[in-house]
Amino acid sequence: MYRVKVTVRMGTGGDDRRIVSLIVKALPRLGLSEEMISAMNVFPKEIAVYTEILPAFEKLYREHGKDVTFGPRCLKHCIDPTDIIVMEDLKDRNFQMAERQKGLDLEHCHTLLRRLAQFHAASAVYYERNGPYDAKFKEGMYAEKNRAMFEQFQAQHDVFMYETMCKWPNNGKLYAELTKRWGMDMFDVMLRITKPDPAKFNVLNHGDMWCNNMMFQYDGSEQIKEITLVDFQMCMWSSPVIDLHYFIFSSVRANLKLRQLDHLICYYYQHLTENLTLLQYGGVRPSLQDLHSDFIERQLYGLSTAFSVFPICVMEKTDNASIDLMLDQGDAGTAFKEKMYNGAAYVEQMIPILEYFYDNGAFDINQLGYQRPAGIEYDHSLYVPLWLDEQFFDDVVEAKLGPRTPGSARRRIRNIHLELATKKGDNYASVLYRAKVDVLNEGTGVVESFSSIVKAPPKGVLVEHMSYLKFSSREIRVYRELLPAFEQLYRDKGINVRFAPRCLKVCEGVPADVLVLDDLRHNGNSRMADRRAGLDQHHTELVLERLAKFHAASVVYVEQGNTLSDDFKGSLVVESMKQMGKQLFQPMLDGMIEFMASWDFVPADHHADLKELSKNVFDELATIITTREDRFNVLNHGDLWTNNMMFSSSTERATEVTLLDFQMSCWASPVIDLHSFLFSSVQADLKLPKLNYFLRYYQEQLVENLVLLGYRKPLPTLQQLLVDFNDHLMLGLIDTMLALPFALVPDSDDASLDTAIENSSEAGQRFQKLLLDNEELKLQMKQLLPYFRNRGVPRKANL
Repeated sequence: MYRVKVTVRMGTGGDDRRIVSLIVKALPRLGLSEEMISAMNVFPKEIAVYTEILPAFEKLYREHGKDVTFGPRCLKHCIDPTDIIVMEDLKDRNFQMAERQKGLDLEHCHTLLRRLAQFHAASAVYYERNGPYDAKFKEGMYAEKNRAMFEQFQAQHDVFMYETMCKWPNNGKLYAELTKRWGMDMFDVMLRITKPDPAKFNVLNHGDMWCNNMMFQYDGSEQIKEITLVDFQMCMWSSPVIDLHYFIFSSVRANLKLRQLDHLICYYYQHLTENLTLLQYGGVRPSLQDLHSDFIERQLYGLSTAFSVFPICVMEKTDNASIDLMLDQGDAGTAFKEKMYNGAAYVEQMIPILEYFYDNGAFDINQLGYQRPAGIEYDHSLYVPLWLDEQFFDDVVEAKLGPRTPGSARRRIRNIHLELATKKGDNYASVLYRAKVDVLNEGTGVVESFSSIVKAPPKGVLVEHMSYLKFSSREIRVYRELLPAFEQLYRDKGINVRFAPRCLKVCEGVPADVLVLDDLRHNGNSRMADRRAGLDQHHTELVLERLAKFHAASVVYVEQGNTLSDDFKGSLVVESMKQMGKQLFQPMLDGMIEFMASWDFVPADHHADLKELSKNVFDELATIITTREDRFNVLNHGDLWTNNMMFSSSTERATEVTLLDFQMSCWASPVIDLHSFLFSSVQADLKLPKLNYFLRYYQEQLVENLVLLGYRKPLPTLQQLLVDFNDHLMLGLIDTMLALPFALVPDSDDASLDTAIENSSEAGQRFQKLLLDNEELKLQMKQLLPYFRNRGVPRKANL
């Protein structure tokens, strides 16, 4: 912001001179702050507010005989050479800011709340008359498009805040432990609570309502005469409590903030209703009780303000203060933040504020029902779910080590260390944590150690699809009901088979859909194969043997009169898979086909066929996973590729395979698993030369196990299997185009389902280039695409 004093010559002779003072706001060219400001549309928002919205609000009041001015006059705006707004200088009219370090006394608070209520009331009436505000006002700082920007500095900031808060007096260490795991969970919750509820009362929030964004005019006796608001860059349509939280927990004087909290909300409410009545608002109005409830439900916004804006309000004046310095991750940024967060005034005032939020349940940000420290060790860069704490493992210990006998010594968890169980690119549909647990037997003093895998719901783009996909509920049923039943079928025949890791704990909904499994790597004998190298013949045969056992058990289980739930068969499964394909994987498929245009081994007419195919491919695939009663069906694993299996051995040669991840299991033709596995996970030089051999090998194993388990219907023949495999070859082509890139992609920190689907971010563009611009992928596609085409897939338009 610049203050510009312009000398203007008036009249014909130019003898009369006047000095005009202007405020010029310009988009900074400063690095991270420029990126942030651009991402949040602050200049387009503010220009629209000054030129369109404020004049309209003020006109509403004039129509009812009242003069209200909300902000300074805007005299010019432009976007060249940069985004610029020129306004009158309010100091010319003796407006001044309050002293931010002291905070506002009750008179100043009342003045602000009266004006804020007028602003909010006008915004609701404007919406009622003119319909929704422009799209840029739908969100503020917390928007999905800003996720990567937040992630960029979140981890280091979390470490800094933890170390800082641990030194605070009273319960500083407790609050540090409670907040240290928030990470991007905090961002996700803020996304949710800043969204408007269409069934409730909403307003255009100022969005940045702290003491430096209001100016006061005083009379000769220092009484407040007028107030005006400035900086409308963060305006957003949402609940009015967004502005109330922001204002109260940033700018109200320390001795009033909590003591007068209810009064301040009530005072605002009285003036809001008066102005809604004055402006003849006809929409939904909140009661005072409603407003307080909404204030509680969105209280994390106030706590966030106390951690972000409030320290700026009370810190001593410093010449080098800037957004970039706050975001800086070097020594200068750390020094600045230490000054912000260790100031005596800030720390002293935060003690009662944190106690208030603790007593109001704000630290339970995911609303799990409790606020308690984790009691576990993990790297600060790891975002651990809030429910994953020491108490969560109590029954895991009992499941792993066996129940205590009466009179036996008490067991006590001595230590839990958490880490990610997979590296980026090895797992996409969930988050896997490795929990290493040390348990002390208090009677003997012996410490027993074990390791388990905690399978938690996914983060990112997949979250919004979980409700209809039912990944978690499906896998929970597999582990809780089906796998034990399948394994019992073999035990009844004198054979021990373990299809999956031992399940130590199942949570359904509370605190989340979670599985805790044995860590197969703990004994050192189990490992994953190299997904990029693919499986050799011996490993492929091991997988087919185990798959045939799994399929055979599922068939006999159903033949014995057991029924599978709708999670595994029927129209709901088909529709959910179709919806997932269209919403999640269609962009990736389109990107792949577009990329293939540059491959010299793909003829133009073949590329055109593939492009045509992609338009309706997921409708066609839906028919493939539809159960046909006239064909042989099994419970498919549903996502059978290299990283969903582990191999173990007592010698150098693998002897056992264990299956993982049953989230996409479905009842349909066994060729679903065969296509998925053979085209994604087998060594390149074996895929086609050994294809029929592998199908024969599987069929022989399947029949052998069906006979063993007493299957009483006609056995599936190899010919029937080959016909089904050919009829469903479209699935193999799509697996080749969608699954094979994931199997072959080089290791990358950018790897995630989000970056594979969205290319709007730098990380997305980098990862998609790795996925598609991959020489090994091209080599394999050069062999596989002609195979599918020669088999009539995709079907040519002229045929």
